[in-house]
Formats: sequence, C-alpha cells, structure tokens
Amino acid sequence: MARIDRYLFHCFETLKDVGGPEVYLAGEQEPDLLPMLVRVADPAEIPKITDVKDCRVTSGIGNIVACFGSLATIEALESNPRVISVEASRPSSGYDCSNSVPFVHADRVQNDPQHPEKGDHALVALIDAGIDVLHEAFQDKNNKTRIVAIWDQTDPSGPAPTVQGRLLYGTLHSASKINGYMAAGNVPSGLGRDPRHHGTHVASIAAGQGTSKFYGGMAPEATILVVIPRIKVNPHDPFSIGYSNSHVDALSFIESEANRLKLPVVVNVSLGMNAGAHDGTSNLEAAFDNFSGGGRLAGRVVVKSAGNERGTDGHAQFIMADKGAETLTWKSVQPHSGPDVVELWFRACDDLKLRLVDPKGEGSPWVEANQSKDGTFGSGYRFRISYDKFHWDNGDSRVLVTISPGQNSSIGRGDWRLDAEAKTVLSDGTVHAWIERDDIRPIRFTNHQWEEFTLSIPGTARTVIAVASVAPALPLQVATYSSYGPTRDQRDKPDLAAPGESIYAAKAGTFDDVEAMSGTSMAAPHVSGAVALLLSRQEKLAKSTPAGGLKQFNAAQIRAALSQTSQNYNGRSTPSMGYGVLDVEGFLKVLI
Repeated sequence: MARIDRYLFHCFETLKDVGGPEVYLAGEQEPDLLPMLVRVADPAEIPKITDVKDCRVTSGIGNIVACFGSLATIEALESNPRVISVEASRPSSGYDCSNSVPFVHADRVQNDPQHPEKGDHALVALIDAGIDVLHEAFQDKNNKTRIVAIWDQTDPSGPAPTVQGRLLYGTLHSASKINGYMAAGNVPSGLGRDPRHHGTHVASIAAGQGTSKFYGGMAPEATILVVIPRIKVNPHDPFSIGYSNSHVDALSFIESEANRLKLPVVVNVSLGMNAGAHDGTSNLEAAFDNFSGGGRLAGRVVVKSAGNERGTDGHAQFIMADKGAETLTWKSVQPHSGPDVVELWFRACDDLKLRLVDPKGEGSPWVEANQSKDGTFGSGYRFRISYDKFHWDNGDSRVLVTISPGQNSSIGRGDWRLDAEAKTVLSDGTVHAWIERDDIRPIRFTNHQWEEFTLSIPGTARTVIAVASVAPALPLQVATYSSYGPTRDQRDKPDLAAPGESIYAAKAGTFDDVEAMSGTSMAAPHVSGAVALLLSRQEKLAKSTPAGGLKQFNAAQIRAALSQTSQNYNGRSTPSMGYGVLDVEGFLKVLI
C-alpha cells in the first residue's frame, strides 16, 4: 500500500475553510484538485497513472510524477501496488558585477587570448519570478533576444506548452514572440516586466551581456530559458503548496527544450522551501537528482541558492533525554492567513509523545507514534498533529503540525507551544524542527534556535550544487543571512560560495540600467554562469574532435571540480562557505 503524505489531507481540509482552488490545466478549469508528487516503482508505470480517477498528470522526471488530483485520486493511488508514495507539493524567501565577475576570475576566461569563452554553446535555464524581456542585457549583437522561450505558469490565457506528449498549463512565449514584443516596445500584461525585479537581476548575473550601464554577467552569450513558477494555486492555498509540483514540471520542460536545442543546460534555482527532512530523500529532492541522472547525466546540472534562512529563527534543534521532557515554542508576530506548518524530524528508535498548546493555554490531545489527531481549540483555531514513525522517505520519524484560522479570519498574534515527552530514547536524542517559510515570515521559534541546518530545499539534494553568499572582497566574509549547512544526514553543504552582497545587475523596468540586490539568489547565478562557460567550452571542443573523442561533463564532475578549485580550498568544508569561493579560471583549467 502506498504511503500518503498526511499534509495533503490538511490541504483539502483547509480548502473547506477558504473555498476550493481554481486550478487551470491547458486553459480548462479543474476545481477541487491539488498538486502532488507521486513516486512510482518504475517509470514505465507512469502512463498507467493517468487512468486514476481525477488524476491530471503534468510531467515526470524518472520515477517521480507531478500531477493534480482529488481525494478520490489519493484513495486510488493508496491502493495501487505500482505507487510507492504520494506527497503534497510544498512551498517555497554595493558591489557591481564589474567587481564580482573579476573577483571570481570569470573575466580571464571571457577574455582568454587563445580561447575566449562567453557561453554561446550552452543553455542557462532559470526557474524564477520573471524576466524583463526588454532589457538590453538579454539581447545579442544583432539586438535580437537570447531568450529562447518563457513558460509563465501563472498566466492561464495560453497557449500552454506540450511536454512528453502532455498539454500543460500557463502560457508559452517563444523567441519569435519575444522579438515581436521588443519591436513593439512593450509586452503582454500577462507577462509584464518582472515587477518583483528578482528574476531579471538573477538572469543578468548568470547570462547578461554588457550595456551602457551594466558591466555584464558570467556567460554573456549563453542562450536563456525562463520558467516563471506557479507557486500558489490561488491566494488562499496552504502556503506555496505548488512549489514541488511547479518545479518538477519546470524541470521536465527544461529537459525537453535542452533536447530540442541540442545544448547542455545548467538550471539556476533561487527559490526554496523549508519543509522536509533536509537529507535529500524527499520526492522533490529525488526529482532534482533525477534531472541530472543522479549526477551522471552529461550536460545536466542544477545550481541552487543556499537560502537566506539564517537569522529568521526558522530552525530549532533540541536534545531529548530518556524519560525526559522538552518544550518547543514559537511566536506569531502578526496576523496572517496561514496555515502555519512546523515539521519535526528525529530517529525512529526514539519514542516520543507530543501535544500542541495554543496561546490561551489550551492543550491538544497527546499524539504518539503512528497517530494523527485534529480538532478545534476553544479559540477557534484548527489543528492537526501527525506522527509518522519510520517515514517512507528515510526511515526516520516525522511529526507534522499544522494550524489554520478555523473559525477565525486569521491566525492572530500569540505564543504557541509544543510539549514533547520521551517514553524511550535510544539515539543521541536530537530533534530538528523547521517552520515552513512564508514571504512575510509571520511565525518564529522563540527557543532552541539553531543557525546550522538552515539550507533551503532542494539545495539539500545530493547532486544539486548549493551556493552560499559572500562579499567580493578580502578578507572573505559570509553574509549574515546566508544559510548554513550541513544537511541533516551530515553531508557537507553548501558546496561553495560566490559573491552575493550588494550586487549591481540589470534593473527590471529599464532598458539598460542596474540596481543593487543582496542574497544567496545573487550568489547562485555566478556559479550557474561559470558552469555555462565550462559546458560551452567543452561542447565546442567535442564538436571539433573525432566522434566519441570528448564527452560532456556531468553534475558529479562539475560539483567536485567547483569545490576543489575554490580560491581558498584547503580540503575541509565549513557549514558557512562550503569548500571556498568560486574561481572560474581554476575550475575550467582543472577540467579542460
């Protein structure tokens, strides 16, 4: 029998409070469906999943299927022997490039007197909030766009793209259409000019050409592909429920486009989520690893920002003693729509019982292993506590706590408490807890806060390259917000660091201007651009040598080379900076 993520049931319950979602697939309204990820035993079984009641499969990566479904879908999948697990689709968070690009020695590669490399034989794909197609940073020398396509998942007007023979959702903007927007000097209102500015800034660091005001990015002649993810199905959804689903669909689309263009691709992801075990075992992390073939597939690489979670009080860690008790507390700092989601992970050999206490001091029933209890406090708030022992992802225990407004219009200010008592502790007793992130960060832990283990998912996946943020100056200083590793299973992360402090890059809403932004989102595209330079150089070398003489590099090789050629490499990793700061020249030299 398949394992079903209990968070899905909470999501459907929440819809009863706020009304059903408006999910659009290929321009057709599909009410009462929610996004989910399904892990099947064999990829060959994916076509059979489409026969399941109410199941709308959008894409698949390896044995991970992204789909929408109803409660009837879950019931059918649970009894399907071909299905391993079903998981909710979860959320997602100066110096000029004229300083940062030379600081990582990319200019030496771009201006190499014998083999100048600017990325023209590589594809840079970005999963981000948008891009300003009118900014000159994304044009070529003939004033045509270098953006080969934009898939806007948030725009239901269509036409939608087709991937793996399936018509998806959203709207596809081709290069010819984008050139038309440029000629007209405007873009459709559904696409806009990247009002959040984030995607434009990130894309220009990775692959922007120089303008009169912008120095230029890492791979200024690379082909660009953009996916604007639909992270929420509608404003009332459990926060960012569409993160996993939208990103798996995005990876399938990117893979399809890379195959069509016959180009190696590096995918830059600067949006993350907190829910999950942070150990590389979730369906979402598995899908990212599947994209790169477990790191072995040539020319398929994913780079992820480490996250800006340090200092947000979103992670806590405490130790349970045998027969002991602990209390985890958090504060709701402002009214918000919720739901609030807190996940705890610990070894399955430890046997605990837990209860939730609301701001008025009312306690829920105690929950023990393999129990799930829900209800409504006298304050009107609804709660659910689920305790899964030997969780299907990793064999550890997960406790999932969800709180929704229930009879109230919102979750108000107040202090919440989770009481934990140990019946038996046979491990070291470590318990990790994460708050699922929200843009406004309305709740924060108030005890047991811990800066380490704050990497956002899927940067914790095994083959994804996670990048921390530093200022492009000596002595090297990690940004105060940059998330720390390691992963919960003690793997060294982040992998390396790159400049992310006050980086001036393309400003959306202008044709050639720049603006400063800070974050690991600015650090990751420095590494993505460096990978594009390597892939492009190798692609050209392979085409100039006899057939079979040279092969494209894979993610495993690239991840190791990036780490071991850092500017301050000493063979040891730190939770803050990984193995050191990016050195593009050294990176290319060690592989080519």
